[in-house]
Amino acid sequence: MRITLTATIALAVAGTTLAHEGDVGLKIVDGGIVTGIVEDGPGGEFVVPGQRVFAGEMFDFGGQIFADGPGLFAAAGEFPDSDLNFDFASPVQRWDGSTFVSATQTFTLEFGPLSATSPLAGSAPGFGIGVGPAGFDEHYDFYLNDPETGVYLLALDLSSSDLGIGGARTTYLVFNNGEDEMVHDAAIDYVQDVIIPAPASLAVLGLGAFAIRRRR
Repeated sequence: MRITLTATIALAVAGTTLAHEGDVGLKIVDGGIVTGIVEDGPGGEFVVPGQRVFAGEMFDFGGQIFADGPGLFAAAGEFPDSDLNFDFASPVQRWDGSTFVSATQTFTLEFGPLSATSPLAGSAPGFGIGVGPAGFDEHYDFYLNDPETGVYLLALDLSSSDLGIGGARTTYLVFNNGEDEMVHDAAIDYVQDVIIPAPASLAVLGLGAFAIRRRR
């Protein structure tokens, strides 16, 4: 049985100047979902599109390696009443100091009674959560299975149940389980500089890994 940690961690980080700092910001642009960083302005928090790589820190809590972020944030008026879905784009990969390699570990994502585990090969379906025009700040519970110290890459494809909204380009979450932050930063840089610009992907719209690191 999983330990519910979201509320515990949320209390621990309460009081920061930007409540959704480091979350995956979501907007609808030209009929499709785009991801970006969350910024603060005179009218409240808003999403600056362009970022597809996000950092996460994992914790050992009761013998389970866990993270409740990055979360998913959208300002009011962005999404209609619909489900926000995710799928696992690929198996988990692990940083070896110079590149990402296949990992024996998997991630399980949970949200209330919903649960899905990443595949060891290929892609795999996840699940959807209800969102709407009031805006949202939702957090999956991320569990690393068969954990070892290291930096792990989890690639998710986000989409909407509203068929009029196109899916986002693959979102990359770089999780650190007990590794030095310099190692974590190097892995983030690699995703930003090598994986995203690779021929099979499309380049990020101009925001660098610095925007991620300064939010940790």
